[in-house]
Amino acid sequence: MCRLRSFDVNVLCVSEQCGVHIRTGCSHNKTHLIFYLCTNKFAAMKFRTCLLAVTAIMILSVGCESEEACLSNQHAVQAGFFSATSETDKDSTLAEVSLFGLDREDSIYAKESLSELFIPLDFERDTVSFKVVAKTMEDTLNIAYQKELDFISRDCGYIFSFHIDTVWHTNAFIDSVALEYPDIKYGETVENIKLYIY
Repeated sequence: MCRLRSFDVNVLCVSEQCGVHIRTGCSHNKTHLIFYLCTNKFAAMKFRTCLLAVTAIMILSVGCESEEACLSNQHAVQAGFFSATSETDKDSTLAEVSLFGLDREDSIYAKESLSELFIPLDFERDTVSFKVVAKTMEDTLNIAYQKELDFISRDCGYIFSFHIDTVWHTNAFIDSVALEYPDIKYGETVENIKLYIY
């Protein structure tokens, strides 16, 4: 015959055999765990093993959900600075770089030393224009693009993907622009354009 050990949860022994049974039931939108535990050593070991297994499954399921977190910052063009005077692509760093949207008052970067820029795209338009300032020189960078809604998952839903059509600019310190990878897709971190500077 099984004897019951008292817990703060409902404890019940439903059979004459000693063993561990865990049952989840829902009542009035609350989840109740009902533990069936007999007090012999075999049952206690079985209970601990089962409890560890349930805990591991819960931790793993939470871990999977956090990896599936929706990345909403995938609407930026990634642009790197390169030397226009070098025969090979050589990364360059600019001092005191600021980046302003032409129709916005706040800056994205303000007097920072940078070797790359993340230029946000607008979901409601097909072109964006930015003023790129390096010390006392200013250039305007314009990007024309197409956008499309892509289904990611049930949790994330739909997210915009972009395709860059054209990039044009003024020539104060930007010599030229190369469109390396025109697609901006969910989860990708690749350099889209190269800005060759004097």
